[in-house]
Amino acid sequence: MLEKVNVKNTDYQMKLVPGKDTEGYLDPKAKEELEDSIKQTNTGDFGSEVNGSVTVEDIRSSMGWKKANHTCQQELSITNTIYNGVKVRVYLQKSLANETLPTILFMHGGGFFGGSLDNVEYPCEALADFGEVRVVSVDYGLAPEHPYPQDLIDCYQVLNYLAKNKAALKIGNITAMGDSAGGNLAYTLSLLDRQLGTNYLNKAVALYPVTYQGKDAKRRAIFDTPEPLIGCEKAEDIRAYINNFNGSQGMINDWYIRDSDPESMYISPLNAPENLLKKMPQTLFMIGEFDPLRLQGEAFYNKMKLAGGDITYIRYNGMTHAFMDKVGDFVQADDCLHEAIDFILK
Repeated sequence: MLEKVNVKNTDYQMKLVPGKDTEGYLDPKAKEELEDSIKQTNTGDFGSEVNGSVTVEDIRSSMGWKKANHTCQQELSITNTIYNGVKVRVYLQKSLANETLPTILFMHGGGFFGGSLDNVEYPCEALADFGEVRVVSVDYGLAPEHPYPQDLIDCYQVLNYLAKNKAALKIGNITAMGDSAGGNLAYTLSLLDRQLGTNYLNKAVALYPVTYQGKDAKRRAIFDTPEPLIGCEKAEDIRAYINNFNGSQGMINDWYIRDSDPESMYISPLNAPENLLKKMPQTLFMIGEFDPLRLQGEAFYNKMKLAGGDITYIRYNGMTHAFMDKVGDFVQADDCLHEAIDFILK
């Protein structure tokens, strides 16, 4: 795996871009991706979503990483089924079919209105390939057809089913894991599990999670400004990328949050009280150096840490958003999934 180094004056750990000895530089593949995304924005392709000219179907069809192609070393069993009325896809090594295994409840990203089981097919295969685990990928309801709180309800329904049928399903310890919107759900599902007192979850893994969706002007000014994330190169491209990314919040408000309170801890887990954060399962938080969600993700990390919660932070230098999708293409994608497996199994 990539070597970890400490971030100065923090307890964060970071992984440098291969060949670099300091932070502030884009990985070459991430730089190429960033340049392509800026071109698309400037030509009115995908970036035009911010002015409402792109439909939810257009956005959904553009999601995922077409170059991802993880080649499994182990022969996997992949099964589509239904748990508590929710579609799921289950992955594990065929040789472990009769073993009780630590189980990952995986929730895909996609802004709460996109993403799918297919979009995270390769990452879920990789997780099952890298470790002796069972991966249960959840096809939760998406906005605008199924606005908040349907996604969280669906995820809890599956969690409840796993926990109540551990022996029959050969379920060991359960980890909530997700990326982006799914990282938000990993946090909110953990909070719900603790608040209800069910305590089903043993661990949580959040990749570049959404932690604040409220409208507090001071917080929005801190979390949405690109300036603290600009490094040693491509300043204008990074600024444009982050601003464009933040422009999608209007769609999330209209399609997903609607009339619900965006300050609720089940939409904005950063607002969870300290006594509940202290009870959170042992948590691993990972994010890219140039991710638009990094500042709010770090705010959650710091709040949970100060509350006495058990949380670890790894930053992947040179990365933008959604790098996990690039398993088989970006070394950082494979690395973060190995880190997740090591964390879950230790």
